[in-house]
Order: sequence, then C-alpha cells, then structure tokens
Amino acid sequence: MRFFRPIGDLKGWRRFGFEVGIIVIGLGITLIAQDLISNATRARETREAIDAVEVDMVMLYLHASERLAVEPCRREQLRALADRLERSNGYWTAEIPESINRNIEHMVLPRVLRSPRRPWSDATWRALLASDAAIEMDRQRFNQISAVFVATEGFRQRQDAAFDLMGELSHLAISGPFDAAQRREAYAKLSRLASMEGIMTVHARQAREAIMAFDFRNERRFFRFTSATDGDIADFVADTVATYGACVDTTQFQPFIDDLNATTGMNVTLAPTSAAP
Repeated sequence: MRFFRPIGDLKGWRRFGFEVGIIVIGLGITLIAQDLISNATRARETREAIDAVEVDMVMLYLHASERLAVEPCRREQLRALADRLERSNGYWTAEIPESINRNIEHMVLPRVLRSPRRPWSDATWRALLASDAAIEMDRQRFNQISAVFVATEGFRQRQDAAFDLMGELSHLAISGPFDAAQRREAYAKLSRLASMEGIMTVHARQAREAIMAFDFRNERRFFRFTSATDGDIADFVADTVATYGACVDTTQFQPFIDDLNATTGMNVTLAPTSAAP
C-alpha cells in the first residue's frame, strides 16, 4: 500500500509518463509471450513435419532393401533372356518362369521380366519443403534428408519408364516366327531396360546408405509394423523369396530388421536361406 501512495500523488506529466510506461511494459510482455508461443508452435510443427518424413524414410528403407535383395535375381533374368535372344534363329519359343507372373493377376497379360515396383513416395518431404519447417531445420539434417529424397526421385522416374519398356517386351511371351530384325529390336530394348534397372539399383543403394547414416529421432517411425504380428516382415521376405527364388539375397533385409527390433522391442527373425520356401 505504501508503494502505491506515491503513485497516487503523481500529477500532470509525471502521471502521464508513468501510465505510458505501464502500457509499454504491458505491450512488451505481450509481444514476448506471443514470440515465445510462435517459436514453440514453429518448433512443434517442424518436429511433426520431420517425424512424418522419418516415417516415409522407413518405408523407403524397406523398399531399397528389397531392391538390393532381388538384384541377383534381376541380373539372372536379364542374362537368361539376353542369351536366349542371341541364340534364337528364325523362331522364338516362349519360356517364362512361373514365378515372374505370380500374384500379379491385375496385369492380365503375362510379362517376361519382373522387378519390384513400389511407391517411392516423397509426399511428406515435398510438404515440408513447402512449409516454414524447412527454414527451421538444422542444415546438416536437411542435407541428409535431401540426399535420400534426391535418390528417391531418380529411382521413381526410372521405375515408371522401365515398367513401360518392360511391357514392350511382352511379345516375347508368345512363341512364333522371329526374324533377325525383331531379334535386334528386342535386344536393343532389353539393353535399354538393363541400363535403367542398373541405375535404379544405384539409386536404391544411395538411398539406403543415406538412411542408414541418418540419426533418426522419431521413436514411433516403425508404427506401421508394430500394429501387426512380429511375423509380418519375415512374411514379406518369405514372399519375396517365393516370387523371385533362392537367388534373393535376404541378408539385405537384416539392417532394417535390426533397426526395427532395436527401436520397437520386437523380435523379428529371418529364416535361414536354406529353409526359405
């Protein structure tokens, strides 16, 4: 009370100055509070955006591992078809391994080659780039994530082109006369496809290496895999082997599974290669 008595005695300019001072202090406190709230909001939005990106990176991790795992099979398919094209002499005899068209009834017509076709999505990364979250990110983490999605974009573009080119070789699923001009045309398309697929494998390896070197901070990044039984990833690998054969290098999945187990506490294990179906 004694403090306010002198204030009450203020007259004229002194009182006016005091009241202005009170207003300025109040505005300052309000602006500081708003700034703190804005900073907290931006930090939360940035964290949520990066968390979403990390979830997508986990799926890319799996897709890249799958691509590297089937690489021996892909090479085997291409070499076998190229050898048969070289040996063909006036007549083509269609010989398609049953596994190449297993579980792809939606394609209707058979294909003569097969490689994984997955949605290498970068939607969350594009959304982050379009927001203020990109400005708030640590530059090193930004560059690390960017490296992953640069490789992703390169893979996705060639995947679509390779899928279309692979369809142009579907006539090799039909036996019939096959002259030298047709053989050369088919071999040229196969060569172009081999180049595309080889570059895709390079992109897959680059993406996986960048992901494996990344310091993840979202402890729920594997949530898509924790809502089901522990055998889902093992079943995914087993299905891959069933589709492509014993040529699948299942060890390529091990880093993903190790990270999954360490992060979630799950205990996913792979069957020995000799026991794979």
